[in-house]
Amino acid sequence: MSTQSSQMEHIFSWLNEKLQLSAALKTDIQNIARLKHVGKGEILFEQGKNITDLFYVVSGCMRAFQTDEMGKEHTMSFNTQNYWLCDYKGLYQNSKGSISSDALEDSQILAFNMLDLERLYAKHPDLAAVGRRFLQRHIATLHDRILEQLRLTARERYELFLKKHAPIEQIAANRYIASYLGITQQSLSRLRSI
Repeated sequence: MSTQSSQMEHIFSWLNEKLQLSAALKTDIQNIARLKHVGKGEILFEQGKNITDLFYVVSGCMRAFQTDEMGKEHTMSFNTQNYWLCDYKGLYQNSKGSISSDALEDSQILAFNMLDLERLYAKHPDLAAVGRRFLQRHIATLHDRILEQLRLTARERYELFLKKHAPIEQIAANRYIASYLGITQQSLSRLRSI
C-alpha cells in the first residue's frame, strides 16, 4: 500500500462513521486529496496570504494562531489526528488569511482545495451533509471556547485544557499553552505548582 493510500485510510475511517462510503466516493476523495508532510516548526499556511485549502490532520500536532501588530502570538487551537484545520474566515470570505498554522511535531496532512471539495459536495450530497454537520459542530465548539474564556477562571480553563487536551501538554511549548489559555507563562507555572 502506498503512503498516500495508507494516509487516505485515516480519513476514510473518519468518514465511515458518518456516512456510507461508496467506492466511487472514495475514488473521488482520493483524486482531490494532496498529502503534505509538515516538519516540526514548519508553517502550513500563513496569516495575510490567500487561503484556498481545508486541511485534515492524519498524524502529528498542528497549532493555529494569530500574530498581533506587536508580534505577540495568540494560540487559537491545537489540531491533532482526525481534526480539520483551516482559516475559515479567509476561506469563506475570500479574504486574506487572518491566522497561521505551524507543526508542533512532524505531521502528515491531507489538503483539499475548497473548489474541488464544493464540486464533490455537488456530486455527493451525503458528503455535503457531513461537511455541513462538521461546520455546525465547529461553530458550537468555537461558541463554547469563547464562553469558557469569558466566564472561567484561569485555573478552571487550565483544568479544562488538561481534561480535553492532556497529550498537548507534552507536545506544546509553555508559551503556546499559556497563550491558548489567555494567561502569561508565569501564571501557567503558578497553576502547575498548586
